[in-house]
Amino acid sequence: MGRDTIADIITSIRNADMDRKVTVRIASTNITENIVKILLREGGMGIVILSTSRGIMTDREARLERIGGEILCYIWERSDVVLYGYYQEIESKLK
Repeated sequence: MGRDTIADIITSIRNADMDRKVTVRIASTNITENIVKILLREGGMGIVILSTSRGIMTDREARLERIGGEILCYIWERSDVVLYGYYQEIESKLK
């Protein structure tokens, strides 16, 4: 049976938040990097993350571009966890 990388990421973040940890380490893949970019940019509250023909994006972005996609995950609560190892790298890419 394969691993559900996306569920592992979200569970790791949620567990770290519940344990009041400020950092969490997650596996580095293209999908996880794109999801983390979205979480950092959007704040991680009340969003749906989709896989579309134009890449991974939020439901709002997909609606603006008038494209559909497959739902990867729903994010309904904000986490104060810093995604260790990604924050500096992604922050510099977003500038």
